Amino acid sequence: MRFRTHISNVQLLHKIVRSLAALAKLCVIRLSPDKVHFIVPGNEGRDGVQVWSQVKVSTLFTEYRIESHSDNEIWLEVHLDPLLKVLRSADSSVGSINDTGRNATSLTEADVSLKLNKKGDQPVWAFEIRGRSPNGRPMTISHDINVRVLGPRRQGELNEPLCPPPDIHLVLPNLTDLRNLVSRLGHMADDVEISANQEGTMVFAVKSKTGRVNLSTQWRDLHIPTTNTEDETEPAPADKMFSCTVSIRGLQKFLTSHLVGGTAIACICQAHCLIAYVYIGEVHEAGGVLTFFIPAKLSGDEY
Repeated sequence: MRFRTHISNVQLLHKIVRSLAALAKLCVIRLSPDKVHFIVPGNEGRDGVQVWSQVKVSTLFTEYRIESHSDNEIWLEVHLDPLLKVLRSADSSVGSINDTGRNATSLTEADVSLKLNKKGDQPVWAFEIRGRSPNGRPMTISHDINVRVLGPRRQGELNEPLCPPPDIHLVLPNLTDLRNLVSRLGHMADDVEISANQEGTMVFAVKSKTGRVNLSTQWRDLHIPTTNTEDETEPAPADKMFSCTVSIRGLQKFLTSHLVGGTAIACICQAHCLIAYVYIGEVHEAGGVLTFFIPAKLSGDEY
């Protein structure tokens, strides 16, 4: 089993891991020859939020080499806090945290490499940052973090959640603006009902914790993407609203993905879940997609 690569987009990898760290302490990273999968299963994600995402190798890495007896795939379980600290250090070292004015400690000609090593019997991810200090001297910074290699049995236990076909897809407003709104709603209520229709109308509605105040925010003319479905049932009226109620805290965790940027598409499965796809780059040529499953909170009337 061998794995080594150079991280060509440290800033993006740092942002992806920051988004995941808001959800869970552990993450499963599935390495394959052409894609990297980031998985936060249901037993790890806070508020039941799961992540099943994939990013093209070329989006994050160069000189990527992987070998294993399992179709050249390696599954690793990683603690996100130490990984986040290493990537923050690497991001700072290559000077990408502040693009408008380089960090005074940033290295020039910086290169970040990563390989799977062993320290005794303990598998580790070994990071090495090479570059030149501000005074021109060669510098090397090394970080090791413990990882756990997952065998076939554990791999087989990891399955994407089963969801019914979505009732509606729509492109979400700017995630940063949405995050600011949801943060304010969180001071009023624990849950938010999200509703949308085929006319591009979306409504966020909350009831205050005291029950005395109802508040809703509405968007109009949001884009409805075309979908390739073979559903032959009669389409619902364009103004019919489909909805699900989710935890505001869970929604806030998903909205940390605003760091990654790109288009976000939401799918509502009536009274079942909200599925959100955050694309890295434009949808038609995306370098990857982060997929979040946010379970609905059922009221007594929905059982």
